Amino acid sequence: MDEINDTRAHSRYDIRVSAEVTSGGQTFTCTTRDLSLGGVGLNCDRELQPGMPALVTLFVVVDDIEDLGTEPLELVADIVWCKNLEKEQYAVGLKFSDMDEKGMSYLKRLLGLTQSK
Repeated sequence: MDEINDTRAHSRYDIRVSAEVTSGGQTFTCTTRDLSLGGVGLNCDRELQPGMPALVTLFVVVDDIEDLGTEPLELVADIVWCKNLEKEQYAVGLKFSDMDEKGMSYLKRLLGLTQSK
């Protein structure tokens, strides 16, 4: 049995939203596994290379449909790890980098850590 040493700086929240990821010249869709102020866990249909940068755009989803009334959140991240779950299914961990105050505020609202205005 693998032992995981969880030393994350931010609490993870079990939130499912649609994510568009651009990395290595490719753009594709994933789903969040969990989300925090410091990073995101994704379910993807392809292997991502740890150490590579990524642009992640999060889309709020209501009843499995993208909420067109909510502006997507675009964040820069680094791919930290990638684990094969089963054939063509991967769990991926990304750490956010270079987040501005607007992005942090949006992310806090999405996580329910502050009230929306």
